[in-house]
Amino acid sequence: MKALIVEDDELSLRVIAAILQKNSFEVEKAVSGIAALKFLEDGNIVDIIISDVMMPHMDGFTLAHQVRINRKLNRIPIILCTSLNDKKSIVKGIELGIADYVVKPIKESILIPKVKKAIGSGPGAILVVDDEEIIRGIICRTLRIEGYHVIEASKGDEIIDKLKDNKISMVISDIKMPEMDGFELLAYVKELDPDMPVLLMSGHNEFSQDDVVSAGANGFIQKPFRNIDIISQVLKYYRK
Repeated sequence: MKALIVEDDELSLRVIAAILQKNSFEVEKAVSGIAALKFLEDGNIVDIIISDVMMPHMDGFTLAHQVRINRKLNRIPIILCTSLNDKKSIVKGIELGIADYVVKPIKESILIPKVKKAIGSGPGAILVVDDEEIIRGIICRTLRIEGYHVIEASKGDEIIDKLKDNKISMVISDIKMPEMDGFELLAYVKELDPDMPVLLMSGHNEFSQDDVVSAGANGFIQKPFRNIDIISQVLKYYRK
């Protein structure tokens, strides 16, 4: 998991980074709301934003608002750090759609449970499964650019582990794969969660939309595909 820390105070920045890294988070840092927004708008992917409130030029409330109105960023949960333990600030943050807040000085015992809860309560990831690395990479980049959290896998055991260890809201899988093919994965996913949307892909003419739908899949993507083919299917079936 990757966190973006937005903090203009160097000591606070180091403290929060150390806490997150101790708990196995990758950390990105920005010293202002403006820098953070540019980092995100440049296409960098994070799982959560932890931002100070009181910063020059763009405060944490303004950053939260800018993230929330951006279609490609608004799925990212935000935790605000504040020295102001007052109801007015808390209400303002809630109105902006933040996941939670913490009061300084930051304590690991308070921050980490809130971070994990915020990530867990957010939209689930899309699991992309394909043994062809290039195809898998294209799909993952396309979805990440659209603001989705994406997890990838290429073979049987890895697929099972990713399904067990992560909050998944959709599966996109190739049909022709070693160890576990797309239809076997479809059956496994539907047994775990009958309502989980599954999209199957194939470049082989032996499979059709009717074949995959009758097997229980939600949709079919024919290779070669355009990026818009992936996005339109995800928009149609993605479960938040």
